[in-house]
Order: sequence, then C-alpha cells, then structure tokens
Amino acid sequence: MMGLQSDAERLEAIVITLLQKEHPYAIFAGGNKQSLIETPRKNKLDTLQELRKFYEKYYSANIMCLCVESPESLDRLEEMIQVFEKIPNKNIPVPTLEEHPVPKPHCNFIKYNPVKDRTKLIVDWFLPSQMRHYRAKPEEYVEWCVAHEGQGSLLAELKLQGLAISLEAGVGAGGFENGSNFSRFSIDIGLSETGLERYKEVVEFIFQYLSMMRHELPVQRIYEEVKNMNQIDFDYMENEDPYDKVEDLCDNMTMYPEEHYLSGPELFFEYKPDLIMAVLSELTPEKMLVVLQSQTFAEECTSTEQWYRGTYKEDNFQPSFIQTLSSLGPGKFHLPDPNPYIPEDFEIKDIDVEGPTAAPVVISDDPKYKVWFHKDDVFEQPECLMYWHIFSKKMGADMKTFALNSLYAELCGSRTSEIFYPANLAGLSYQISLGREGWILKFDGYNDKMLKYFLAFLEEFVDNSENIFNFEAVKDSMVKESRMATLKPKKLADEIRQRLLRQEYYTSQEMADALDSVTVQDIQEHNISEMGGFYIEAFCGGNLTSTEVEEYLGCLSEKLGDSALPRDQIRQIRVHQMPVGRWVYKAQNRNPDDVNTVVVNYYQHDILKFRDTVMLRVIESLMNEPVFNQLRTRLQLGYNVSVSDHDTYGVTGFSVSVCTQASKFSAHDTNVYIEHFLLWFKEYLSEMTDDNFENRISEMIKEKLTPHINIDDEMEQMWQEILVQEYIFDRDERFAKILKEVTKGEVQSFCHNLFFRNVRKLSVQVEGNPDGTSCSVEDEKDEDSEDEDSDSEEEEEEKKDEVALPNMRLLDEATLSSWLEEISEIQSVEEFH
Repeated sequence: MMGLQSDAERLEAIVITLLQKEHPYAIFAGGNKQSLIETPRKNKLDTLQELRKFYEKYYSANIMCLCVESPESLDRLEEMIQVFEKIPNKNIPVPTLEEHPVPKPHCNFIKYNPVKDRTKLIVDWFLPSQMRHYRAKPEEYVEWCVAHEGQGSLLAELKLQGLAISLEAGVGAGGFENGSNFSRFSIDIGLSETGLERYKEVVEFIFQYLSMMRHELPVQRIYEEVKNMNQIDFDYMENEDPYDKVEDLCDNMTMYPEEHYLSGPELFFEYKPDLIMAVLSELTPEKMLVVLQSQTFAEECTSTEQWYRGTYKEDNFQPSFIQTLSSLGPGKFHLPDPNPYIPEDFEIKDIDVEGPTAAPVVISDDPKYKVWFHKDDVFEQPECLMYWHIFSKKMGADMKTFALNSLYAELCGSRTSEIFYPANLAGLSYQISLGREGWILKFDGYNDKMLKYFLAFLEEFVDNSENIFNFEAVKDSMVKESRMATLKPKKLADEIRQRLLRQEYYTSQEMADALDSVTVQDIQEHNISEMGGFYIEAFCGGNLTSTEVEEYLGCLSEKLGDSALPRDQIRQIRVHQMPVGRWVYKAQNRNPDDVNTVVVNYYQHDILKFRDTVMLRVIESLMNEPVFNQLRTRLQLGYNVSVSDHDTYGVTGFSVSVCTQASKFSAHDTNVYIEHFLLWFKEYLSEMTDDNFENRISEMIKEKLTPHINIDDEMEQMWQEILVQEYIFDRDERFAKILKEVTKGEVQSFCHNLFFRNVRKLSVQVEGNPDGTSCSVEDEKDEDSEDEDSDSEEEEEEKKDEVALPNMRLLDEATLSSWLEEISEIQSVEEFH
C-alpha cells in the first residue's frame, strides 16, 4: 500500500477515525490486501462480485462527462467520439451525500507524531458545502484574508513573535475537502520551536484574527480587488498540459452549469457579504479540530491508526480555554491595505531588436556582464521573465560560505514576505537559488509593475540590516530540512554518487552541520556587495523591450557595485573520470524505521557529445517500459523502478534505479537483477522489429518538435542553454535531425559499449531495515500474484546461475582513497568546445 510514510495520508486517516462511523467520509478510501480480500471474506463478500454490482448500477452515460482536446477539426472530433455512444444510459439519479450531516470530530485536540521532522499546528473546520455558492465564493474571501502575509496579517504577527515560519489556509480543491456534503476549511501553520512551546498562543492569535474579520465585516473593496485579479489571471491564463486540462474540465462539468465550465472555479460573479459572514460564523472554537504535530510527542502518542499506522493521542481542550477563545477581541490585526501592484497596462510591446526572434540575441556584452534578450512574438502575453546569474568567486569557496549565503537568501525571503506578498497576489514573483558559482535570481509576472517590484527587491536583497528577523526559526527549519533529506534513501544514494564523481560537492548533512555553525553576527557582517567582484549573465524576455532590459541591468549593476569578476576566473565545476571497472559503495538507510533499500547503478560514459546525448535518450525511451515490466511487474522488486540519462556538468552517463524492500530483496540481489535485466535488454533490442524501432523513434521526433505551450516553458528551455553555457537554442531541431539518422544497429553498439565493454560502473546501495515500514512501495500483494512472484523468483535464481557477472569491487574506507587516486579529472565541457 502506498503512502505508509506520508504524513498527509497518515494524518488524513487519523482525522477520519474521529468522525461519525456512519458517515461515508469515515471509511478507508485506499486499498490493500486486508481491505480488499481478507475483510470481505470474513463478511462473506466477494470483492469481484461487489465490483461488478457497482459497475452494473453506476456505469451509466447520464452521470458521465467527456472532454476531448485535439488539433483535429470539430467535424473529425464528432466522428471520433461516436464510439462513446455505446455506453448505456440507465438514467440513474446522480449520487449525492446531501442527506448526511456535516461530519463532526468527537474530540477537538490531537497530538500527532509525524514521520518527517516538521512541526505544525493545523486547525480544521467542517463547514456546510460551499459548492452551491460558487458565484460568490465566500470561503475564498475568508481564505484570501486569513492566508494574507502582508502588514497586519496573522502570519506577520506570528513571525514577529517568533512563533511561526509559514501559513496556508483555505478549502482544498479535492473531493474530500470540497464536496456536495461539506467543505473542510483548514489553517496550516509551520511552527518554530518557540511556537510549539507556546502553541496555545498561536491558537489565540488565530481567533483574534477571525474576531477582527467579524468586527470589520466584509469589505467590498477587498472583494472587488480579488475579483479583478482573478479576472486578469483568467483573461491571460497560459495554456496548460492538455491531459490536465481535460481532466479539470470533466470535473467542472459535474459541478457547474454549462456556461461556467471554464470560468466557474476561477471567477467571482456576485458579492454576497451575508455568505461571507455565514462562513465566519462556522469558524468557532466549539467546532474546531486542532492537530499539533511534532516528533517530540513520540512517547505520548500511543494510539495507532489501523491503515497507515500513524500514531497519535486524542485529547480535549479545557472548557475554560474554549471560552477564552470565544471572547477574544481583534487585537492588533487589520485587513489588508489596497494592493499597489495590481497591473493596469496590458499593451503588447513592439519588437525593438533586429534579426530572427526564434532564439535569444545578445544585446549587451562587456567584461562585467552579458545579456541575452528574447522578445515574445508567439504567445503575446503581457508578462515578462528575467533570469540573472550573478557569478561570485567567493560563493562556494567553502561549505561555511555556501551555507551562509543559503541562510541569507532564506532570511531575505522570510523578512520580505510581508512586504512583497501583495506583489505575489498581483502575479509577480521572484526566486533565489544558489549554485557553487553564484546566485540565480528569477523574476516572473505581469510586466506593468515589474520595475517597481524589481527595485524594491534589490533594496531588500542587498541591505542586510534587518536580515536577522526570525533568525532562529528560519535557521532551525533549514537545518531540519537538510537533515530530513538524508533520511530519504534515494536522495542519499544520489548525493553519494555526486560526492564520488564531483571534485567539490556538499551533501545535505554537510549543509546541516555548516548551517548549525552560522551565527547572527555572521549574517550581520555579511555584505553581498563585498563578495569579491561579480560577473552577470542574464536572460530577459517576454513583453519587454531591449531598452527596458538595459534599465534593469543598470539598476542591478549599481546595487552590486563596480568590482568586476573576470570571466576566466569564474569557478568551474570539475567531474572525475571513474576508473574502468565495476564499483560498489554501500551505505545504511539513515532512517532506522524505513524498510526501503535503494540501488542506483550508474554507468559513466564520456565528455558531452551531442550525438551521444541523443543515443542515451533513445536508450532511456526504449528501456522505460521494459524496465518497469521486468523489474517491477514480473519480479516485484519495488514500485519505484526507473532509468535515466545523465549530464553531470558536461559528462554523460546512464543509471538504473530500484527502490525495493530489505525484507524481500537484498541490495546485492537487486544489483544482480539489474545486471540481468541489461543482458535481457540486449536481447530485446536484437529481437525488436525494424517497424517497432522506427515507430518509437518517430514518437520521439514528434515529441521533440511539439511546440511549447506557453512562454514560461519556451524561455525556461532557452535559459537552461545559457545556464550550462552550451547555447544550443535549436537543440530540439538538431535532436530530431539526428534521430532521423539513428539505426537500431547503432543503438545496439552504443548499449554494448556502455554496459558491457570497458565499463565504468558505480553501484550505490543504500540498505534499509528489514523490520521497518515502506515509504514508497506497496506492502501487500493479492494472493494470486504471490504464487506468480514466487515462481518468478525461482526462475530468476536459475537465471543468475546461468551467467557469470563480473566481480564488483567494494568502495570502503580502505579502498576509497586508492580509488580516488585512480580517478582522473575530466575537464569542464566548455574547454572541449
């Protein structure tokens, strides 16, 4: 069963146990061997027969919806969908749950011991269904106010008090959160350690804010602002993935009238302050369920939920505390001020650069910076994107400096969320990411107020005078996240691979240790403009002119100062060439309660050559389905089975990854199964017909030549070319051209050289605990498949004996140093162009 180590799944199952047993929501909605086979048998039920009864009763055209998207003509589409006319129409009534009361938990406070070290306070209310009020969306007005992060907001006060680092609120979009029977309104707060200790104060602040909202009454100005922004976003909505679109539309067809299939979930149609007050009247202490989540509750959480095995403790607040919450006033809170970032100018600008617009062009190039520009003339949306790569020689000089800059960026984000939240609501956003070479700043959104936003950001980013705000809470959160990353076996395996291959690489554990050593004084003394000079490589485009980009560049250069970093001094990432041979590195899963074992077999290839990248992608495409069928379906090694081609800073490679369970398969045997799969795949390729091979290649060509669906996708692909300094802006076209030339024999030869001849293989094996629980593979199989699995394993044991595999050399403390001495350094790909 999936999700045994998912806190969201575990907590949802616990909440369900607290509801009235007769309510349809209070059932196990997943499935495993016990619920689908054993329990029905005890009750003398045949699962298959029950499924057939359900099918016979509900498989009816009148309660189904169909949505089809295609570039074909409407006439052709009408022909295509005639096949659905064969579905019987039984004219059955649409099933509803309206006859059931709104579910109510039988306690108002539980403590939950999570799998991940994340401390939270969640307050839930089960409201009467709000779906019938979609024209007014009263719950979204309340959500907008409660989740606001600007001045006077709930989160701003919690951060000021050092109690919280994040807040989310509202009614979920899923059927279990917003259905015909009820709507579940939640406030989810990420607590600091201080917030955990003072959690009752956090609850009090929540009810102070709700009291303020009732006291202020609904404000039409706020409603109109939300309505206006939703209309803008709807009018300029980007194309989404067609699979997601048709799925969403099918859902909408069950909930909205025909004229609102598209706009129903997005737009506000009427202002109904009485409905807003009705929602607020439901958000009372008497109707709340509070969940306090922390690993510090491990010993006192003695109750175990049946299905997902989450541990918890039921409790109730004292009546006196409930009475206190009911009597609280509005405190210092106030409703959000008018938003100064709402866009007003949506004019599409004229192109002011010469030459073709299919690829970016360089508009500025000197010793301090290089700026690429791409004017959108395809999607014509009133938005822009800007990427600024700020190279600094000191960024990754050592682990402490890298950790210091990472924490600086997080503190900047935490401190400015109150300032820039209105901009986020108006469709503007920024992201800060760090590499070993420097900062990467990304700005995205409507272009009308972007310059104002950009200038305000630079003021806050460079000025660190207030950057110790919420220092301990932000630092603790980053340390926790870094340490939790090491508990994920796949993440650990990937980090080990990178650590062995790259000349310099910082693991999550090293990051956590370095963050621990950063002090308030370190942050106060940290000055962005004094980091030893900068070199900027930028990419800007969308609804901008080249003249405007020059203005942005001037603003950034002024803030960073005049000190330049020569381009030839930019830090280069080096990758080691593995010695020929088959190597294994073993590690223990760092979560002692996790049964999962991960084996990642990595096969290093060579310095990046364009044709080789095409060949690796062809192998990945041809191998995707067979690796799942053989290792997952037939052998039942594990649910997570994957293959991937790699470009590690200009060095190509390929990997096969399997997540299995230590209680079922050892890492050694899993590695052997992978090797036997590669031998099997070699035969599979030789037996593949030319027609099948050509069909797969044709599918890849079609995929490569499929146009981008929005400006974000188009510019992100261009940016990746600039980021890795390869600048192949017609990559897809070149890729497709080479695909047309590829033969099956060439692929077979490439596979043989990669996997069997002069092999450079590294097998990273992270062993799980056989007595632990699974986080990502199924725990149970039905009885029919168990016998088949047993036979499969016997067959494979025989197969293992048939072929002698090359010996693996263990990388332990004794051999690792000599292995590293054998490694030769592969120069950066740039030096081979």
